[in-house]
Amino acid sequence: MAKVRHQIGIAGDIEAIFRAMHEPAQLEEWWATRADGSPRPGKRLDLHFSDVVTLSFTIVELRENALIHLKCVSGPGPWQDCSLTFGFKADADQVWVRLLHENEAASDEEFLYFSTKWPCYLLSLRDFIETGKGSPYPNEVKIHVGD
Repeated sequence: MAKVRHQIGIAGDIEAIFRAMHEPAQLEEWWATRADGSPRPGKRLDLHFSDVVTLSFTIVELRENALIHLKCVSGPGPWQDCSLTFGFKADADQVWVRLLHENEAASDEEFLYFSTKWPCYLLSLRDFIETGKGSPYPNEVKIHVGD
């Protein structure tokens, strides 16, 4: 099983962060080029990355301001059947956002890209919440030629 874990502190409102991580219009501000779908449990979210790839997720669970659990139902390679879990915890001066990205069928080698790329997108989320301007694809930090 391959697994990536990250945590970031964001100076912002937990409700705004929670919305930014599962509502289509908000996902376009820090992660994907375009997003559509319904932000409710059992429904589908499609994240489009220009003309490169579309990742489709089912929302497995939403616990307001506490947890988002997504399951990838359509995507290439190690995206297929992976699970994304985002947890949220408010502190005195920030909200801690935790990410767990895992796939039982993938190898650690296949997840090397994700272990480096997720911090780029989490920092984009932080920038979006704190300044109003994130860096969604294709304007995110690149980690290799052709990324």
